[in-house]
Amino acid sequence: MKNKNLSYYLNLPWTYTIETDIDENKNKIYIVSVNELEGVRTDGITIEQAIHHIKDAIESTIKLYMKHNEEIPEPIDEEQFKGNIAYRTSSRRHYLLAREAKKRDQSLSKIIDEFIDKAMSK
Repeated sequence: MKNKNLSYYLNLPWTYTIETDIDENKNKIYIVSVNELEGVRTDGITIEQAIHHIKDAIESTIKLYMKHNEEIPEPIDEEQFKGNIAYRTSSRRHYLLAREAKKRDQSLSKIIDEFIDKAMSK
């Protein structure tokens, strides 16, 4: 088990969502959120500035978690996932999915992926 000190957490492969917005002066700004740390977000007038600010926010957040002895969420390593999921459903839903796949001339896996993508993009 690795020594989970501040340095360990700061070097994890955190992932970000970057959005643009307009500030009160009608200037474009970049808003950066840390996907693994709910509520941790900041902004900047450039992407580089926003990323610099978010790294400071990550460090402050981790220090706060540590101070309160709270579990720190860690990024999930995408390399651990192979794309195979054992999925159980009702026979009726299986039938409906298979029927839709046949109607679209697609595989059952492709149809399920499309439905999941659509649901996750909301």
